[in-house]
Amino acid sequence: MDFTDLKIARGTGQFHVNQFRIHFSIPGVLGDPLKQTPLLVGEFIKDFPRFFNGLGKNLTENRAAVTWSTRQFEGKKTLRFLLDFKSEKLGINLPDVHSDWVSVIWQSANKGFAAQTLKRNFVENADYLTAALPPPLGPIFTQLNSYHFLAGRRSWVFGVLGPDMPGWRPGGITVGKVEGGRFTAYGGSTLPVFYLESSAVERYSSLMYALMEKDPGIFIDIRKAIVDIWSILLANYVKAKGFRLNVGHPKTYADDDGAGLWSSQASLRGVYHREAVFRTPRELSARKWVQHLLALHPGLKSQPLSESEFKGFGGGKFGGGGAGGSW
Repeated sequence: MDFTDLKIARGTGQFHVNQFRIHFSIPGVLGDPLKQTPLLVGEFIKDFPRFFNGLGKNLTENRAAVTWSTRQFEGKKTLRFLLDFKSEKLGINLPDVHSDWVSVIWQSANKGFAAQTLKRNFVENADYLTAALPPPLGPIFTQLNSYHFLAGRRSWVFGVLGPDMPGWRPGGITVGKVEGGRFTAYGGSTLPVFYLESSAVERYSSLMYALMEKDPGIFIDIRKAIVDIWSILLANYVKAKGFRLNVGHPKTYADDDGAGLWSSQASLRGVYHREAVFRTPRELSARKWVQHLLALHPGLKSQPLSESEFKGFGGGKFGGGGAGGSW
């Protein structure tokens, strides 16, 4: 097979959860706003590389580039990401030798899609460069380079802000209601407010990638790259579509034990994100904000965080798939 899936239970290190969100309105939308979401989802999936890469007018060029591939994994479409390798510590560009592959694991015409990280089992041109390194580095780096940095899943979903959202705060912002097929705004709002969110539950796919976090910036600061990449995607999407950015903070309408984790970058106005690290699945699933996140992302909620065949191998910090607990 061209690929092997990198199940989170077989990953290494602690569990990372991150959530990115942007709010927007669509000028001229009348009637039930939920009827717009299939149109938004369909175009987002089809033109995902355009929004992600950010090569259009007034868009931000991303730190990576992505294309839909003709290769499939278990009959599902795949995406190939090519990371712009730059040593942030040395301030120099390095050869772009690493590609990350994912496959679609879940898709809903009314909501969005989710992807599973993969290990590549075929040769790419970059493999000839790493193979030329003196032994034992050549074989080691060639093998390592075939892995996605992460083991786990990422999901992208659309929705409309409203009281049916998990964690909705009583007395918070209510943007409107639908009666008789027409949308009526509350609180002076002229249009329904949509959200696009990208979230992930993952860990490192190998010990080597986990160790890179101990001294980020030698080759790439993976965690900083994740924040930049997905923030840029959300900002580019709203700009590319010409939608009206709504900078309302998630804390104005939702309340949970992760409200204080939300932050944003000044250069990407209106994009909010929060993240946390958990030692075990049990610790992760106990947090209310993570429960709310999973309720919005079926493709993440269905992801097993431990596998029965790994029971008894311990839950050390760098043990592969040994952490106990389940959803």
